[in-house]
Amino acid sequence: MSKDIRTPIDKLNTLLFGKDLRITKGDVFPMVYEYDYSSYFPKDNYIKQQPLPTENVFDIRDYGACVDFEDNAPYIQRAVDDASKASGTVLVSGGEYVTTTVFLKSNVTLFIEYNSALCSNKTGVGYNHKGIIHADGAQNVMLTGGGSVKGNGEYFGRKPLLNSNVTEHSEYIDVIEMRKTARAQIRFAHESKYGGAVYIKNCTGFAADNFIIENSAHWSFRIENCDGVSISNFVINNNRHVANADGFDIAGTGNISINHCFVSTADDGICVKNAVWLGNNKAISNITVRDCEVISCANSFKIGTETTYDISNVSVEDCRFFMTDIYPGTVSGIAIESADGARVHNVKVNNIVMDRVTCPVFIRLCNRNRAAEVDAESANAVEFGKKKEKASSAPKDTFDGKGEVFDICISNITATNAEIPTIIAGYRQNGKTCYVSNVTLKNFEVFYAPYKEVYDKRAFIPEYADVYPEAWRFRNLPAYGIWARHVKGLKLLDYNCSSPRSTWKEKYVMEDVL
Repeated sequence: MSKDIRTPIDKLNTLLFGKDLRITKGDVFPMVYEYDYSSYFPKDNYIKQQPLPTENVFDIRDYGACVDFEDNAPYIQRAVDDASKASGTVLVSGGEYVTTTVFLKSNVTLFIEYNSALCSNKTGVGYNHKGIIHADGAQNVMLTGGGSVKGNGEYFGRKPLLNSNVTEHSEYIDVIEMRKTARAQIRFAHESKYGGAVYIKNCTGFAADNFIIENSAHWSFRIENCDGVSISNFVINNNRHVANADGFDIAGTGNISINHCFVSTADDGICVKNAVWLGNNKAISNITVRDCEVISCANSFKIGTETTYDISNVSVEDCRFFMTDIYPGTVSGIAIESADGARVHNVKVNNIVMDRVTCPVFIRLCNRNRAAEVDAESANAVEFGKKKEKASSAPKDTFDGKGEVFDICISNITATNAEIPTIIAGYRQNGKTCYVSNVTLKNFEVFYAPYKEVYDKRAFIPEYADVYPEAWRFRNLPAYGIWARHVKGLKLLDYNCSSPRSTWKEKYVMEDVL
């Protein structure tokens, strides 16, 4: 729809027939479209050639690995096992080696040489959703060398609805059409999908420096229930339309720093989660992200959505969030959410530059209470191309209505080509109102995208209290600067936003803001 007004019939059609688009049938579709990958790829700014290690080295070729083999996992695993006993370095050099899952162990450095790689096969057989590199309960593990883990992501998704990527902006800004266009370009999961590239669990003292993940089929780098993790000079370069291909997923992990990294991906760029069905079991804190560039078709930095346990002391600074080549842009630059019972608080964001991020800031408290509806297996079913089944990971009242979002400070934000307002929203459910509280937005310069806006004035905006939270969920809002509802203690200090081309919206719309 490319017109300047949404009529009552349009709105009724959206209400009755505007169901979520998900391709659930069809074979694997490995063709790469133009602009599936970002044309901006500053690899040399993050990755350097390193001298090969010379001491205490366990070369996988000495154990029988060969670039011509269909599965090098047995040979690589023997090298890892021996290196663990000697606190040594496993060397991957001389090309690309196909492998099923390799299990890293304590006191091992995995050194993949620049222009060499470990690669997934193209069948998805042999992984059991643990991905290509997996470590569980290991200590003092490091990834380095300037080389890659390659996931062959295109081989585990179905054909998108569209035959090519959309590169031109629609004539009008219309969130409903924007979301439809985004969904029509996604390669939804085929049941052969095996997992992601790197999955570390229950690890301490884990480090990654000068390392690349390419074309992950699922979550690229999953960091689950770990403590003391350091990641720097790291690149994730994915197909931007492979479903559920997040960049970094920090799940139940505290005391982690992500510094000077580049992420280009289909789903959330850097995402903090803490949920019982993910296997997480306690509050987490001390999460630092700085000096990163993120290209995401979803959210650049996000806390949530899978949040049952508390998340606090989060710092994000000196980052650039943006979109290149394709339409629509990133959904949100900063998304801070509690949907399933978590207390999310003491979050500081400073000095962020955004471009083509539709919603600069999205702060959301709601009560989806997903723990009462899924367990670990059912939560992942749809993401791996399977039928969703009913299950639960906690009694209904364990996390019901327990969530909070408070003490959020976001400062020094410059956003160009924004298309919807900053959104801050609590919820009202079953006669009870739950507020987002103590939010400070300071020194904002937001410049609206130069397109006309569809006229879509609504009599009321639903609460959406028990559904997946997302900035686009609220559709075409009546504000262009800030839309806030059910908020206590909102402070705006030098919040500047240019006017859109249309005139029906107000700069600020505040409902139940105390």
